[in-house]
Amino acid sequence: MTDDIALRARRRTRAIGVVASIVLLTITAGVTGLVVALNGRTGAPAAGQGGPGTAGPGAPHVTTEPADPVPLSTAPSSTVAWTTVAGAGVPVSATAGPADSAGGRARGFARTPFGAVLAAAHISVRLSPQAGPAVFEPTLRDQVVGPDAAALADRVEDDYQQARAQLGLPHGEPAGRLYSTIRGYQVDVESIDRPTVRLLIEGPGASGGSVLVSLVSELQWVDGDWALVAPADGDWSTETSVVTDAAGFKRFADGG
Repeated sequence: MTDDIALRARRRTRAIGVVASIVLLTITAGVTGLVVALNGRTGAPAAGQGGPGTAGPGAPHVTTEPADPVPLSTAPSSTVAWTTVAGAGVPVSATAGPADSAGGRARGFARTPFGAVLAAAHISVRLSPQAGPAVFEPTLRDQVVGPDAAALADRVEDDYQQARAQLGLPHGEPAGRLYSTIRGYQVDVESIDRPTVRLLIEGPGASGGSVLVSLVSELQWVDGDWALVAPADGDWSTETSVVTDAAGFKRFADGG
C-alpha cells in the first residue's frame, strides 16, 4: 500500500512493537497475519530490501526445528510444495490440501491437524484486498464462520475500497500484492473439529532485514471442509504479534 493508505489503515490497526532497530509493522484491518502490510506497502520492496524469505543483518530467524505440539497424521511439513497467492508464498500438500484451487479459491483440506494448518494459511491470505473481490468475497461467504463473520467482511470490503481508491484501480482489480511467506506453525487440538493454529509469517522489515509475525486463528470443520472462525469484532490485531523467539514452531521446508 502507499503511505496514505497505511495512514488510513491505522484507524483500525495496532502498532506491533519493535524488532532490532524499531521495525514497525502495520496490521491492516480485515487482513490476517499472513497478509501483513509491512511499512504500508503493496508495491515492490524498497531498495535494499528483499522479498519474502530475504534476511538481512540483525533480522530474526527461525533457528530451531522443534517437535510438533501435537502429532500430525498427514504429510509432514518437509513434503510441502509452494504456491503464490496475491504475491504471498503459501505451502501446499498433495495429501492435506488444498485439493481444489479453481477460480483462485482454496478448498478441500484434510480433516487432520495439518489440514487445518494449511486451511488457515490459504483462507487467510485470500481475505486480503490484494486477492481482489473475485476471491475474497466468495471466501468470506463460504469459508468464514462465527458471530463476527459479518464484521470481518465489512472490514475487508472497507480496506479494499480505500486501497482501490488510493491506487486508482477499477473495482474488481486486486489491490497490489503481498510480500510475505509462511515459515512455520503450531497447532493445538483440544477438539478434533475446532483446532487453534498459530502461523509464523516472514516479511521484509523496514531496515532491509526480515520480520517474523505470529497469527493465531481458530478453524472449524463445517460441511466436509475447514472454515476459519472470524476473530472478535472482525479485528485480527489482537491475534497478531511480532516473534523474536521462534522456538516451539514447526518449520516448513524452505521455499515459497
